[in-house]
Amino acid sequence: MSRSRAWGFTPAAERTVELCRRLSRDAGVQEDWSAVLLFSLLRDESLASACLRDCGIGAGELGQVLPAGLSAEYVWGFAEQIESEGSGCGVARGLTDIADPDCFRRLLERAREVARRETTDGAITSAVLLLAVYEHSAELRMLFGSRGVSGQQLQQRLFPCEEFEPLVLEPGELVLGVEERSELSELSELSESVSEDGVLRVLDACLNRAREGLRVLEDYSRFVCDDGVAAYELKSVRHELCQAEQRVEGLQPGSHRRLRNRDTTGDVGVGVTLATERERGSLWSVVVANLRRVQESLRSLEEFGKLLDGEFAAVMKGLRYRVYVLEQRLCGVSGAGRSSVGDQRRVRLQQSRLYVLITESQCRGSWQETVRLVLEGGADIVQLREKQLGDAELLRRAKWLCGECESAGALFVMNDRPDLAVLSGAAGVHTGQEELGAGECRRMVTRDGLVGLSTHSVSQLRAAVTAGADYAGVGPVFPSTTKRFVEFPGLEFVSGAAGTCSAAGGAQDFPWFAIGGITELNVCEVLAAGACRVAVGAAVTASEDPRGMAARLRSMLSPI
Repeated sequence: MSRSRAWGFTPAAERTVELCRRLSRDAGVQEDWSAVLLFSLLRDESLASACLRDCGIGAGELGQVLPAGLSAEYVWGFAEQIESEGSGCGVARGLTDIADPDCFRRLLERAREVARRETTDGAITSAVLLLAVYEHSAELRMLFGSRGVSGQQLQQRLFPCEEFEPLVLEPGELVLGVEERSELSELSELSESVSEDGVLRVLDACLNRAREGLRVLEDYSRFVCDDGVAAYELKSVRHELCQAEQRVEGLQPGSHRRLRNRDTTGDVGVGVTLATERERGSLWSVVVANLRRVQESLRSLEEFGKLLDGEFAAVMKGLRYRVYVLEQRLCGVSGAGRSSVGDQRRVRLQQSRLYVLITESQCRGSWQETVRLVLEGGADIVQLREKQLGDAELLRRAKWLCGECESAGALFVMNDRPDLAVLSGAAGVHTGQEELGAGECRRMVTRDGLVGLSTHSVSQLRAAVTAGADYAGVGPVFPSTTKRFVEFPGLEFVSGAAGTCSAAGGAQDFPWFAIGGITELNVCEVLAAGACRVAVGAAVTASEDPRGMAARLRSMLSPI
């Protein structure tokens, strides 16, 4: 047992604790830091983060319990900075920091108790921190409970008890005596003393194979499928694989020991090549072969990694599960025969016709009552568009709107703020040409969230499709009270959008909404130009009868 780990933090746990400290202090969080620590655990690939995902607890769920002032986007961005810096949070510094609030000191003391109880060396690992958070925070115990996970189940997942199968002898089989067992023990010790280099050789080969296979899949997603989401996810897995190898002594890139153990010319498997390996019958066979190469390599990395570093092995397990999910995406299939949340939202998006933007200053009545009325009138999508409110109030309104829309069977979209979309549980985010791009938004809302993009020309519309947006706003068609434009693309752009999307395989394949100054009086012109979906604001919210106006507009839009 190394002195650096006894009764102190492992490297992964060290990063997590320091990230939690810096996030909480920078945001001025005074209350309990438990939720921040749990979010930090989710950010670092480890046994704890894999367990959280297995329990169905992700950024969206944890975002709802984060203290005010912290967003998922902020956490993720800050983590990148922490990973590139030394934190100095190990044994020499001590378990707690003098600036830690009492609640966090108690949490870390709980972690020390858990480490003494559950581990042989007393090291505070990510798994120890997760169980300590669960035991420390009643609010987070309720979160786990809502996912059907009890404390005992969590403990068993993080610290499984080894079970030994009873010895069953076949007739005539002998049990080794003391001398024979002693000889075998000596042989085992001798084998272990010379086998670590062999283990490093296995890990080196598997790391190379996994990285190569991931690159092939990334190129397929990027250049063949134009699937930016899959390409990004595969690139992330590859980079996290490279980060993980730096944690194991002797595996660091360029390590003399790693390169010394590599024996390509003397590898007995180099000359073993099957006929099926020499050619690929189709593009899809290339994808399948490399999926198997990556998955099998990660399994070997996990099993052999357990001999050297448990944290490394846990990361390999988590990456393997992520590749299984990516395989479903590349095959166009959702898990377990069920549609994912994102797929369900996209189906509803395709069926949507009337999109209403909510801005309090444009509502004749209270904004809450206006929302209820437009939903009753048949609005398919509602967007919260407020430019002047603070983050706390925006989040409060977004959560309320999310609940109202879900109850009405409508989609709720957040304007400009992917972080608040994640925290509020919104179906998606809408952004403009001067705000975050579709790719940046996708990284925040993930595949489960919708990403909409405002476009003002056919070229921007094509770029939105290429960037992976789920839908686009096309306009402005007419002058409106929401935005001021020097020029208006007008109905000509609407016709161009219809022609562009039809040329790509049908106007229904990529959803787009004509927007800008559309009212009950001119909507027929918009439909005649080729639109089948419209987005409106004051035309509905400022009317004397928002419910009736929404219903009339919706009835004028032909079924899709």
